Formats: sequence, C-alpha cells, structure tokens
Amino acid sequence: MYPGQPNYVMLQPQYGPPPPYYSPQPYHSDENRRSNCGNCCMRCICCVYCLLFILILIFATGIVLTYTFYKPKIPIYKLQDLSVTAFSMQPDLSMNAELEVTVTAENPNTKIGFIYGKDSSIVVSFEDSILCSGKVPSFHQGHENVTTIKIPLSGKTKFSPDLSKALTADQDQGRIPLLVQVIVPVTVVMETLPLRQFQLHVSCHMTVDNLRPDKKPQILSSTNSFGFGF
Repeated sequence: MYPGQPNYVMLQPQYGPPPPYYSPQPYHSDENRRSNCGNCCMRCICCVYCLLFILILIFATGIVLTYTFYKPKIPIYKLQDLSVTAFSMQPDLSMNAELEVTVTAENPNTKIGFIYGKDSSIVVSFEDSILCSGKVPSFHQGHENVTTIKIPLSGKTKFSPDLSKALTADQDQGRIPLLVQVIVPVTVVMETLPLRQFQLHVSCHMTVDNLRPDKKPQILSSTNSFGFGF
C-alpha cells in the first residue's frame, strides 16, 4: 500500500447491475392441498344442509298456517243402500247382475271443496269374482255439503261350479258377503283455487241378506275404509 491510500478499493461492476433477488416460494405438500379441498367440501355440505333446513322450515310453516286457517277435515263416505234390478245364473254358469248402489259423500269443511273427476270406477265382487261394475258420475262438491248419488252397475261373470254353490249356500243362509271398491280422482279446492289431483280409494265390506230382484236386500253389516294415492 502507498502512503495515504485507503485500505479498501470500491470495485465497479463490469457487467451491469446484479441480478434481482428472488425469494424461494413456500412448498405446498399434497397433504395441504387435500386439507384445503376437504374444507371446501365441508363448507359446501354445510350450505346445502342450511338450505334444506330453511326449505323444510318454510314448508312446515306453510302447513301449520294452512291447517290453522282452513282447518281441513276428512270427508265421510257411506254406502247407504243397495237394490237389485236383475240377478240370475245362466245354464253356462255365467252370472248376470244389475245392481244400484246409493253412496253418500259428506264434506264437513267450511273453506274446502272437492271436484270428483270422470275417470272413476266402482266394482262389486263376491269371493274375488266381479259381479258388476260402473262409474261414479263427476261432480263438484261445495263447502259443508252432503251429496247422495245413485250409481247403476251391471256385469256378466263366468262362475265356477264351486263358486256358484257357495253363492247359492250364502243366499239360502241369508248372509252374502260382498266387497264394494270405489276409485275416484279427486281435486281439492281451497276457496276457489284447485290444487293437485289425487286418487281416492274407498272399500266397503258388507253383508246382505239376499240378491233377489223381487225382494229388497237388507244390509246386515258394513265396514268402510279409504285411502289416498297419486
């Protein structure tokens, strides 16, 4: 070193400024990625459950309000009467039957009516064999209304010898079991707003004392049941 010369020397860059400094990026392992995906899935599931809970709450509230305001009651259906126009066994064991049933429909609701549609059926059978059938006429039943309908039925059925003997024996004993089945499409009307249509199924197990055209049948017992379908 020469006298007066500093102990260090500033070096001048020969090739321009130094390259920029890049900090290393953090490393994300597969476990971290799976954890993030799991969190997203959990959030989505929670959102779906919350939405379902809100929808169920709205639906339940609507049912409660509807029940409170309209106070719906189930209609009452009864088979009131049965008359025989024709009932005879032919030599070929075929049964000709013409009956008339009287059905009463009572609507106790004050704000709900019913529309009974055209595609209906009513069947009278003995020991699982159809005696006769017909259709329930379509009509609109208003609020707090009782409607009585007379329905003509007719049919011709081939009986087996055993079934013919069973019917003759029941006729002689004065106790003939019959099954009357009714299927009617019904639309509920809230005030003046028709709702969805459903199928009304009515079954009546009844016992009559005779099925003779010249003698009025007496209904000895009857049990009614009904259900709904879509």
